Amino acid sequence: GLWQGATRSPVSAATISVPGDHATIQAAINAAGAGDVVQVQAGSYPEQLSITGKNNFAGASEVDRIIIEADPATNPGQVILTGAPGACTGNYAVRFQQSKFITIRGLTITGTGGQAISLMGGNNENQDIHIELNRIFGNGSSSCDGGITVNRGNPGTLIVNNLIYSNGRNNISFIDADGGPHYIINNTITGAQWNGVDVARTHIVTLANNI
Repeated sequence: GLWQGATRSPVSAATISVPGDHATIQAAINAAGAGDVVQVQAGSYPEQLSITGKNNFAGASEVDRIIIEADPATNPGQVILTGAPGACTGNYAVRFQQSKFITIRGLTITGTGGQAISLMGGNNENQDIHIELNRIFGNGSSSCDGGITVNRGNPGTLIVNNLIYSNGRNNISFIDADGGPHYIINNTITGAQWNGVDVARTHIVTLANNI
């Protein structure tokens, strides 16, 4: 069909297996294009995932969504991402930068020194990032947030059906002056050092059906 206002062909989605097609999750992310699904097999992955510039083109939409997920055949807790240990700075497990229509689903993220998931903001903001069905615990420290941190902007952030507990400082934190709209739906959020959810200034956040 014709793509109005875009210079690309219709999406031809592929499923990329880790470690079947690529030895690391990062290599699979680097190879993934619009509409692709990265499926991660059971195991422990001591990686930092940088999701940068994915679907960052004019006219990107839901049909282009890239999904990074635990293989649906695995049981909860079988795909473990450990990020980088040590002091806070730079020791995220997953960082989003200038990306649109990406889903992270079904991972257990634990043991990283900084944020389990960080959405950069301002000139590096993202759009329509979905964080679904993950277990996020034991990240960060008394010196930095360890759960999910969302910086300025980042419209359409959806955090749904996650178990987020026992992270340093805040379990979910919206920082900088403004951003959103964000949606925090059906999560279990407990045992933070500081707040379960911390919202700065004029971020627009909908919280529904969380425990």
